[in-house]
This record gives sequence, C-alpha cells and structure tokens, in this order.
Amino acid sequence: MTDTRMRQGRAALAFSFLVQGVAFALLVTRIPAIQDRYGISDALLPAFLAAVPVLAGVGSVVTERVVRRVAPSLVLRWAQPVVLLALLAVGVGQGMIQVALALAVFGLAVGALDASMNMLGVSLQRAYGRSIMLGFHGAYSLGGIAGASLAWLGAHGGWALGGSYAPVVGALL
Repeated sequence: MTDTRMRQGRAALAFSFLVQGVAFALLVTRIPAIQDRYGISDALLPAFLAAVPVLAGVGSVVTERVVRRVAPSLVLRWAQPVVLLALLAVGVGQGMIQVALALAVFGLAVGALDASMNMLGVSLQRAYGRSIMLGFHGAYSLGGIAGASLAWLGAHGGWALGGSYAPVVGALL
C-alpha cells in the first residue's frame, strides 16, 4: 500500500468514525423528544434503550462472520448509510412499531459499522507500523460533541426530530 493510499484510507476512516459519533449523539441526546413523539412510557423506555446496544452487539458478531466473505470496507459502505437513514426514520416515523423497527435497524447497523471500522483501523495501524487507533476514537468523540451540539440547537430551536435530523443526515450521506 502506498503512502498516499494509506493517508487517504486514514482520512476516510477518521471521517467514518466522526459520522458515527454524530449519529449516535443525535440519537441519545434527543431521547426525551423521541419519548414524547412516540408516547413511550417511562416503564417501556428502558426496553427501547437497551435494545440498541444489544442489537449493536448482534450486528458486531454477525459482521465478524460476514467479513469472512466480503471486505470490511464493503460492510462499512453499506452500514454507514443504513445508520444515518435509520436515525432519520426515528425522527420521522409515525408510530411505536416504526420507531421500534428504526431503532432495531440502527442498533444492528451501528454494530456492523463499529466492527468494520475497527477492523479497518487495525489493518491500517499494522500498515503504518505504529498506533493510530486513538486518532480514530478521537474523531468519534469529536463527532459526538458535534452531534450533541446539533441536538442542543434542535431542541432549543424547537425543531421537530425529523427537521433536526434531516439536514445532518443529508449532509453526511
């Protein structure tokens, strides 16, 4: 792998980590708005919240098997748009079933995305011959800060979930 290709891969992967951080922060920081939009009771909310990381774990395990047949980069190219579109679906859905399905898809796709990004990161780290993973995790954290800031703007601007998610999803896709 040439130095130019390694730098391009590193920049692209850092952007993917950033995008995942934005998407996850937009979801979790607007949980009260999601709960209000869909009438999710306080008793039912923990089930919805627990489903996302549980399904992310399932998505990660499935990805481990999938990458035996296809490259992790292909999984990443598929999973990242699905994460973003599932986030948008959370913001524009009409009922409890739709938000449950959107959160399930989000969780599965986040797991696939996380696994594929980390596999690619480790591969790039080996090619570099030195530690670079901290930079990727820093990009994720920066994305989380950006996503939380955008969520704050949406919440304090009185924007509907779909109205605050749509421009971000559109830009990141």
